[in-house]
Amino acid sequence: MRFLCLTGVLAALAVSSGRAEESEKEVVLPVKAKLVAKTTTYKLDLGGKTAEEFRTLLKDAEKSGRMPPPPAVEMALEITNTSDKEIKIWTSGDPVQLDLKLTGPGAVNARPQLAFTTIFIGPKAETLAPGKSLSLPITKLQYGFRGASNMSYWTEPGEYKLSATFKTGIQPAPKGVKERDGFGPVTVPAEAITIKVEAAK
Repeated sequence: MRFLCLTGVLAALAVSSGRAEESEKEVVLPVKAKLVAKTTTYKLDLGGKTAEEFRTLLKDAEKSGRMPPPPAVEMALEITNTSDKEIKIWTSGDPVQLDLKLTGPGAVNARPQLAFTTIFIGPKAETLAPGKSLSLPITKLQYGFRGASNMSYWTEPGEYKLSATFKTGIQPAPKGVKERDGFGPVTVPAEAITIKVEAAK
């Protein structure tokens, strides 16, 4: 089975994303995204290591691709159709990508060296009526290409911010967005939420 180096994949996605973002300037999107957290307080678990030791472990693991499991979370990304018309929106497949960004004391956002198969996974769409929402579960701080290319960690107690962007496609394409396979590629931002990380007792 052939594998594709993640670096090349991300470079291609970055070019595609950049073009989409350029086209999205002044574009009014028919959807909005919101991070919804069932739990906003978590216990710090570094496997018995100090914060400095764990950050060193992450730095070394990023090169090898053998990352420790990212923190488990209870969240979802909620997508709402804010227009007065029915739309179709991509919810899975290679063109669809959820990205997270963690900021705060001891936040680490890692992109390990990984490889993926070259098989293209086509997008699947769901129909969303006006005012209706769909929920995409987030069970751990692992995201990016195929939901696996990037990981985030908290390494110290404190207050953190977690924001998100959702790369997808919408039909009909919003005005000003070039169609691709009948859908308009867009990036939908979600405002940051606050997460509290407590020291383990």
